[in-house]
Amino acid sequence: MDSYLVYASSALVIMGSIALALSVFFHLRFKKLVRVSENSAATVFNKTFNVFDPYEQKTVFHRFLALLPFVPLIGGFGVAILLFVIINSGLLLTLLVVMFALTLIMVEESPEAYAQSKILLTAIRDGSSLGVGDVRLLQVTRKLLPKLRVYYLGLSIFLLALAAVLPYVWSSFLWYFAMFIGSMLQLSATLGPTSWMLGIVLYAAVITIFIMLVTMAKSRLFGHQS
Repeated sequence: MDSYLVYASSALVIMGSIALALSVFFHLRFKKLVRVSENSAATVFNKTFNVFDPYEQKTVFHRFLALLPFVPLIGGFGVAILLFVIINSGLLLTLLVVMFALTLIMVEESPEAYAQSKILLTAIRDGSSLGVGDVRLLQVTRKLLPKLRVYYLGLSIFLLALAAVLPYVWSSFLWYFAMFIGSMLQLSATLGPTSWMLGIVLYAAVITIFIMLVTMAKSRLFGHQS
């Protein structure tokens, strides 16, 4: 087995393990929240939220505004050097699979569920009074945590399975990809630049369909409209 396939499979195993750890974490957080908030009820009615601030925003972006003019220059050189090192080290495929896995792992519901459950757990343990909005947030969080647990468990199984089959299917993928490129080169002799436009359209269509399927799956799981 080639070393770059070993690196890519190892990266998928690591990403799958991270997803599994997140699944266990949200499972434990859900159990803890259910146990602590078993008899929780609203006792404050003169305001919607008493322990949760829905308008709280934390940002330190303005502190780095003076550095923005240098970001493209420094970032461009850095990315070029990094890409050169990655290609020479045979880690390009590893980088691609890591980016693919991180795209699936980083869902916006995860940090929200973590932050909200942390606030609710702290408030309930400290005996803070809950408003109607806090109780509603508690109900939503108790529904969201199991969904995140299932999502990360399924993602972990998918990534680990992909790590197992990648060394065996990669050569076939390269073969079909080479056939596709060869077809584009043959068409270019008769269609000219139109063949490359067709290839770009096909590539964009595949990526768009994949993103739409992932978005629809997340929307169905988390109860959001796509």
